[in-house]
Amino acid sequence: MKKLNKFLALLCSIATIGATLASCDVLQGVLDSFPSLTPPESSVSNPAINPEEEAKKASYSYYPVVSEKMPVININTPDKSNEWVTKYGREDKFQDRIEYVDATVGVSNCDTEYQLSDIEAEVKVRGNATLEYPKKPIRIKFKKKNNILGLHDGEKYKNWVLLANWKDLSMANNIMGFYFGNTVLGSDGYYCTDFRNVEVYLNGEYWGVYLLVEQQEAKDGRSSVPEVEDDYTGTDIGYFFEYDGYYKKEIAMPNNAGDPTFVMNQGGGRYNYKGYTIKNDIYDDGQITFLKNYMDNAYTIIYEAINNNIYYKFNNDFTAIEQSDSYTSSKEAVSAVLDIQSLVDTYILNEIACDLDVDWSSFYLSLNMTAEGNKKITFEAPWDWDSAFGIAKNMCNDAQGLYALNKGNPWFNLIKPADWFHDMVSEKWAELKKYGVIAKAFSLLEDLNAKYSGHFLENSERWPDRATGGNGELIDELNSYNVPQTAQILATNYLKNWLTKRISYLDSVWTKVVVNENLPENASVYKFEAENAVFNGFTTESIRTNKSFASGNAYVGDPSEGRSLTFYIGTERATTAYLFIGVSKLKTSGDATKWYSTTINGTPLPAPTRIVPAISNGEDAWHTFVSIKIAPVQLKAGENVITLTTGSSSSNIDYIELYSAEELYNTYI
Repeated sequence: MKKLNKFLALLCSIATIGATLASCDVLQGVLDSFPSLTPPESSVSNPAINPEEEAKKASYSYYPVVSEKMPVININTPDKSNEWVTKYGREDKFQDRIEYVDATVGVSNCDTEYQLSDIEAEVKVRGNATLEYPKKPIRIKFKKKNNILGLHDGEKYKNWVLLANWKDLSMANNIMGFYFGNTVLGSDGYYCTDFRNVEVYLNGEYWGVYLLVEQQEAKDGRSSVPEVEDDYTGTDIGYFFEYDGYYKKEIAMPNNAGDPTFVMNQGGGRYNYKGYTIKNDIYDDGQITFLKNYMDNAYTIIYEAINNNIYYKFNNDFTAIEQSDSYTSSKEAVSAVLDIQSLVDTYILNEIACDLDVDWSSFYLSLNMTAEGNKKITFEAPWDWDSAFGIAKNMCNDAQGLYALNKGNPWFNLIKPADWFHDMVSEKWAELKKYGVIAKAFSLLEDLNAKYSGHFLENSERWPDRATGGNGELIDELNSYNVPQTAQILATNYLKNWLTKRISYLDSVWTKVVVNENLPENASVYKFEAENAVFNGFTTESIRTNKSFASGNAYVGDPSEGRSLTFYIGTERATTAYLFIGVSKLKTSGDATKWYSTTINGTPLPAPTRIVPAISNGEDAWHTFVSIKIAPVQLKAGENVITLTTGSSSSNIDYIELYSAEELYNTYI
């Protein structure tokens, strides 16, 4: 936590140069709510080590290399010309006009073991919209497999990518996306690219700071599917494919240069149907037909199980489906064709990032139909975050709401009605908090700017038009950062502020208060519904019951200033308990400190320090309840009196809860 406190101080001092770092206190509050990066001393010295727990902790241990020196990649072409990296745009790609050029690649300013000298390769520019920017992404294709800078545990591949990060002034959006990808998905064994910042020189000319990443492809280790054997025409292969709004462009490319495609009519997205581009090698049209047929049938299986409790399964050769009585739940039927955890993880990642393209492109899936494969749709290889994290106009700029769930992605739409899916999201979120994933994200941003601020400044001065020219796709605040010397640090401050608010909001939605299950030893929770309290000032008409969507099927509505609820709680002995109250969200977010004042046995308790989020799309104002942590309380032997008095701004009350275990209380914000 010392490192995070130092980080907070750094942020506050940076704010003096003109950034609007609105609330250091808010950031500190969020960081204090999550586990420290350093385990408490008692856990270090504890001789009783739980191997399962240690393995779980290790699965969340990913942290990218941020070296003291930024490595340098030198790319040289025989003619010493950089025209290959400047003359092409997006339309050139779709007209199949972009060609590789011969080059040599060197890597320096790094540990000796990672240095490369004049390795033969080919290079070209790559991307879609990013091809329209002056500083373009680059693809490196080695003649023989090589590793660069130890990425991916030193595995060797031919193809590597340099991301330019032109749109994102902070230079950190892709870093945050891939960091969360490696921790959220990576902790469950799903692939996400490794990454590292580098400086790039083209034929001796400084070209700026890039992000070195791996190519999205069906190669061993870079997805969960194996590479297809040359000229193999069977359908029992691994498929790696992208939900892709550009699929029609791929179809129209000349010279058969586009990726193979297929279309699913599944609703959602920016069209009523959307195509997929296949990224692995395809040697027969029958392989495409098989994949489309599998995906259409799997979609039917999932839809019918979740929405109608009708269960289907594939036949033996996966060419058709038939009704089945072997499943006892929708989750069981769905899990036969879909790797549910991969979708849970992918959803959480996209909900954290509020990615602009989540219903459009750069959304990758795989299906391993080999003899060793699980034969389930799997979501992995997340990609493309340069328009995420609240920087694009009208895209989650306030960091509130369930963005990805309601954006129109067909797979999130499909799984949305399943309660068990949302339970899995809450369980995964609790693990991310427990193992310090959120706290390390802020630490990573600190680490990057502490070591690389000079390199980022040099990049801004190499490309000053990025700051001075603005970008019409982004919010006005970011376009106001138009001085190259300060634009990057101000944009990073925006990212930190936005991410702080985003994490706080998601925690309020996904934190699941566990009642009478999975409790620590000797722990209990006692829940008291509002209708069981003694009322003062409420009328009979305001006591509303039998609402199927309300927690406990009852709540107290129509609160106004001065009304109160009093709970009488008897205990056999004096004890410490931990008090929560359940209240409804409203149409706009509300400050819980203004909603209720609370006393126990006449002693005032501190007001809850929490902003309760506004309702999201699909939620019902006044009927969507959240739990607010109030305070530890001392219960005396005998009768105890807890009174809640409404303030000038109030919300419906559903219940109070008393926990008997401090560790439960500390689990939740």
